[in-house]
Parts: sequence; C-alpha cells; structure tokens
Amino acid sequence: MFTRTYGKLYMQNSEVFQDLFTELKRYYTGGNVNLEEMLNDFWSRLLERMFQLLNSQYHFTDDYLECVSKYTDQLKPFGDVPRKLKAQVTRAFIAARTFVQGLMVGREVANRVAKVSFIFFS
Repeated sequence: MFTRTYGKLYMQNSEVFQDLFTELKRYYTGGNVNLEEMLNDFWSRLLERMFQLLNSQYHFTDDYLECVSKYTDQLKPFGDVPRKLKAQVTRAFIAARTFVQGLMVGREVANRVAKVSFIFFS
C-alpha cells in the first residue's frame, strides 16, 4: 500500500516503517517493548527524515536533527495525529498481545490434553 501510494519516496525511506512494524510485532508476540517509547521514537525518526527530504538542498548534522526531534512536542509538525494514533495503536496492540498470549496458552493446554488423552486411552 505504501509503495503504491508514495512510490520511490517510500522505497527510499521504508526502513523507518519496517522498523516500526518489526517493533510492533515484537510487542504483540511478547517482547519487552515499551509501546509509548517506541511510537515516540518512530515519530522522531519520521520527522528527522521528512525534515531532510523537505530541505534536501542543505546538509544537517546528526546533532542538528536530534535537536529538531527534541522540539516535536512544541512544533507539532504532524498535528494531533501522533497523539491520536498512539492511543489507537496502544489499545489495539494491548488487545492483540493478550489474544496472541491466549492462543499460545490454548495451544499448550491442547497439547497437554492430547498427551494425557493418548496415555489414558492407550
């Protein structure tokens, strides 16, 4: 979807989104991930990347870009989207993580019951 919508621009910067998706998957599969911190990092990285793309005639140091990121809350370059998305993603992924953990427990219970039934009926 991103490739069709944003084309080459997305392809050149896809690692920002791929890292987000990797961290989200790591969270819902039980990894030790702080959702709020991870989402804040995503928006900071996205801002840095967009700032560079929109000002491609200049070269920025990492320190300069980090400074830009520190003022994201005051500048609000994405408006209210990060706050709204953070709330929605957090709710959805807490539910997804709980569901995935339930499926893993269910699989474990089914495997144990199958072993007990096999021993009992043998």
